[in-house]
Formats: sequence, C-alpha cells, structure tokens
Amino acid sequence: MIKDFIGTNAGIIWQLLSDRGRLSIRELGEYTCLSSLNLGLAIGWLAREGNVTFIKNGEILFLELIDKSTSF
Repeated sequence: MIKDFIGTNAGIIWQLLSDRGRLSIRELGEYTCLSSLNLGLAIGWLAREGNVTFIKNGEILFLELIDKSTSF
C-alpha cells in the first residue's frame, strides 16, 4: 500500500516535469504540497527507475526528466 502511494506521487512529479521541464526540489514541493518525506521518497523512486537527472546550480538542486526516446 505504501509502495502504491509512493508510485502515485512519483507519477505526479513525473507529469509536472514533463509539462514544465526542469524544476527545483523546492518548486516540486510547492506544486505538489507533498511533505518533505513523501517528496523525497517519490524523487528516489524516479531516480531509481532512471527517469530523472539531477542538476546542481549553486545551492539549488534541480530535477529534469531523462529523455529515454534517444536511448539505445
């Protein structure tokens, strides 16, 4: 059950990144209203599946979807 909840939240984040492009972790939290724990779990899910990349700009950490259509 908890796994389903994390997967659902990961799907919400995936859709946001798909629609809006690169977003900071702070922006993801603001758009989703997820707690820090649930946001972190969902981001971890996406990272483990190889769906996102992390970009650090100064002190700000951004996420971006990995374009799998060009993968071999």
